[in-house]
Amino acid sequence: MLCALTLPVHAAQICAWIVESDEPDRVRVLTLWLQSDTDVDFLYKVDGEGIVTHSGESNSPTSATFNLHAGEPQTPWHYGAMLDSVARIDISVEIHAQPTEIFSDTPPPLLAKFSFARAVPENEKKPPATLAKKQCASINPPAAPH
Repeated sequence: MLCALTLPVHAAQICAWIVESDEPDRVRVLTLWLQSDTDVDFLYKVDGEGIVTHSGESNSPTSATFNLHAGEPQTPWHYGAMLDSVARIDISVEIHAQPTEIFSDTPPPLLAKFSFARAVPENEKKPPATLAKKQCASINPPAAPH
């Protein structure tokens, strides 16, 4: 008789950070980076108010499936907007389990959430590394069906 051995699913450590850079014409670019200590497939969602100035909010919310390979930082999203005075940055990133059904309206389980926010003073000449500090969370992706 053969018996199946079921190993516990190892929790993945997933980290997120945003690198800010300046482009010509006072455009600030935000680049989201993700990294995991193990291969992991998931759905990510980027939301928040984005780059907020006196003229309003500017963001590019998105969601997509993504896969990370152990130890390899990857960037699934970037966005840029003009900074012409005092501003605020507000970006949220959610990591969800990989959807099991493509056309389902039921959101997959939330595994981790990261928040990136800071004030941008009027006299800022170069973006600080504030948002580039890694935020990490342990996630337990659902076991693959047999």
